Amino acid sequence: AAPPEIYTGSLVGRVRCVKETAAKTMRTSGVVKVELTVDEKGLVAEVNKTSGPSMLQAAAKDAIKKWRFKPFTRDGQPVRANGFVSFNFNL
Repeated sequence: AAPPEIYTGSLVGRVRCVKETAAKTMRTSGVVKVELTVDEKGLVAEVNKTSGPSMLQAAAKDAIKKWRFKPFTRDGQPVRANGFVSFNFNL
């Protein structure tokens, strides 16, 4: 059986991010919240939901899929974790 999942809340807080070209051209800024699942190895297993300016959501999804996290543990055992990251796109 798979180990139980935990909910961590914010995984890293707000992060500065390079803007996607189309968004920069149209002068779009804002915060994109990406809800995700991190597997037992610390890899992004799934992007569950995004919210924020639609033009910036794809850039945030592409970025988060490349991230690696320190594995989350419960009772010393690695477990899947659900949480979110907020990307702050600034002009």
